[in-house]
Amino acid sequence: MNVGMVIIAMGLLYFVGHLLTHLFIKSKIPDVLILIAFGMVLGPLLHIVTPAQLGAVGSVFTSVALIIILFDGGLDLEMKSLMSSMSQSLKVTVTSFFATALVICLILHYMFGYSVEGGLLTGFICGGTSSAVVIPMTNALKVGKEGSTILILESALTDVLCIVFTLGLLQSLDNGSLKLGHMLGNLISTLVLASVIGAFSGLVWLRLIDKVRSFQNTQFATFAIMFIVYGLAEELGFSGAIASLAFGIVLGNNRVITFRLRHIVHPGKSVGIISDAEKVLYKEIVFLLKIFFFVYLGINIPLGHVYVVMIAICLVIAIYFIRPFIVKFMVKNNVSSRDMSIIGVMIPKGLAAAVLASLPMQYGMTEGPEIQAITYNVVLISIIVTSIAIPLLERTFIGKIMSRFYVSAEAEKDIEKTSK
Repeated sequence: MNVGMVIIAMGLLYFVGHLLTHLFIKSKIPDVLILIAFGMVLGPLLHIVTPAQLGAVGSVFTSVALIIILFDGGLDLEMKSLMSSMSQSLKVTVTSFFATALVICLILHYMFGYSVEGGLLTGFICGGTSSAVVIPMTNALKVGKEGSTILILESALTDVLCIVFTLGLLQSLDNGSLKLGHMLGNLISTLVLASVIGAFSGLVWLRLIDKVRSFQNTQFATFAIMFIVYGLAEELGFSGAIASLAFGIVLGNNRVITFRLRHIVHPGKSVGIISDAEKVLYKEIVFLLKIFFFVYLGINIPLGHVYVVMIAICLVIAIYFIRPFIVKFMVKNNVSSRDMSIIGVMIPKGLAAAVLASLPMQYGMTEGPEIQAITYNVVLISIIVTSIAIPLLERTFIGKIMSRFYVSAEAEKDIEKTSK
């Protein structure tokens, strides 16, 4: 690997990233797809850069990118939209996750001869959506507040669902007994306690931030605290991703939260805020990390055999077929048909699936290598499908068809408003 050429490429990627973002805004051709394709050219096609050369740096980088993207997503979530969309978010998240797992299990078992356990594991691994893909695309598409809240919360919550149910099922298979209560207990504890850790840390940081600013070179102090919050939650066995999201939500809604809780946070005095200049800085960092994250993802996606690709295509088709029906019946309040159409195709798989894909093999499952190969291809194909579906919805008659599919929900809302 020529270090000089790699550094030049890193510099050029910054400008290419801005060009691709401009292209996305104008043509709705997602920059995500092009960046992943570039990574695949560098990695599995030309072998200029390999995952082995990146070593442990790669896994650390992906974790940092995920933390900051979730934190930035939390900063943009308004408390009012969060509260009004929470119920819908949970309905979409839970229904979509288990429906995806069930469909994948049935297809793998009855069409391709995999065991029920192997099919269900693959379903749990691929049941979520990728925060790293969803949040940047949602922001670029200017999805409404309620719609973007649903998508951001779903992408964060499904990471936890994937981890808890995949590990729970693997441990149950290893022990010979299924402990559903234990799995649900772990799920609830990791969600609630991670949220508490993130929210409490955010409140404490709001109290301290003005004092920290009195020192020099503290622009990145909030990021440093965020990394500590993430690591603390992970070390305690909870979800660092949820803690990062909660930390971002508190900081993003500091004016509302501190006005109501001032007697708890800092009696009798005002507390610090995250300035607009700092938010601009954070978004610039998110932009940089997004570019390198998707190139890295492309480098790490292996090109599978034709049979494995065919299986993955079948699974992705099935997943995208059932998603619009879930959205139609679970999303109703204050969400436009355009946003519902976007929610209906915004189910790309990503980092969580890629990481969990290696676990069945580590637990000694005979189908482990095949599950890993199928998952990698589902990740790639789902991102491609999402990237293609977005411009089709925005630019072609397909968008009108999908709007008519969801229009009944809007008609019901209009009737309700008129009746009131």
